[in-house]
Amino acid sequence: MRLTAFVAFVAVVHIGSASIAAQQRTNLFAPKSKAPSAPRFLFPTPVPALKPPPKATVVCGLTLIPGDPSTDPGIRREVPDNGRTFEIQSVDPKVCQRSK
Repeated sequence: MRLTAFVAFVAVVHIGSASIAAQQRTNLFAPKSKAPSAPRFLFPTPVPALKPPPKATVVCGLTLIPGDPSTDPGIRREVPDNGRTFEIQSVDPKVCQRSK
């Protein structure tokens, strides 16, 4: 009884390994015919269009980078024509004088 069970087990394992070997009859050393494709993502992120950085200027040792008005168009405010002025005071520096 034990011998029969052992022979049946060896036969099943041998048949299974033969069927797996038959499915994998490819040349392992041959070059691959297909190039790997790029990875696909479930939620692809769009690539933003990059703009060249604006030209920075140095004034009194401080680097000034001009802002891009397309980023926030509501941030630019023009001086009103009705005589009102802005609430924030501007102070002219005494150490570094920039020619306008």
